[in-house]
Amino acid sequence: MSMILYNGPTSPFGRTVKVTMLELALPVEEKAIDVYTAEFLDQKNPLRQIPTLELADGRAIADSRIICRYFDSISGHETLYPKADYWDLETRISLAIGIMELGLQRRMEIVRPESEKSPGFIRKQETRIDRSIDYLETLIDKIAAKTLAMDQIVTACALAYTDFRYNDGWRKRCPNLDRWSRDFARRPSMVASQPG
Repeated sequence: MSMILYNGPTSPFGRTVKVTMLELALPVEEKAIDVYTAEFLDQKNPLRQIPTLELADGRAIADSRIICRYFDSISGHETLYPKADYWDLETRISLAIGIMELGLQRRMEIVRPESEKSPGFIRKQETRIDRSIDYLETLIDKIAAKTLAMDQIVTACALAYTDFRYNDGWRKRCPNLDRWSRDFARRPSMVASQPG
């Protein structure tokens, strides 16, 4: 049995894992699931979250950060976590993941019944997303000026998810990040992982 990646069609966390898998050329079978009805997943990941990676021996690895780390450890390729810039790199990764989390929280609030929505909560998430992307603009030299690394993958997926679920207004405010992200989006792994 090969590794199986249980994923969803629009998850930015799942896309990050898929891009990493494709960049490292790993033989992983991907299965798109509806996480809300996927009761079978409870036995592998009781949080019932995607992505979840099932290993050949039946064990499961959950959380996109951990799955990407696992892929990096088994790939035999140059690491996506270079030690020379390690703590700054991890901080940039956390910031990009935070943008994804804020975008998902905003989305979940927007789809609630009208009587249950909190416009203040939505605005708060939007402010935090905008502020965080503006901060990434100040880090563009660190993000762009090297060979492929994990912060690039996570940042590109976070920005694409922001375009998809919120808006692309950041592109005018952050011209360097805009230019870099458009270039990165042309990588085959990004093209192949676009939400349907």
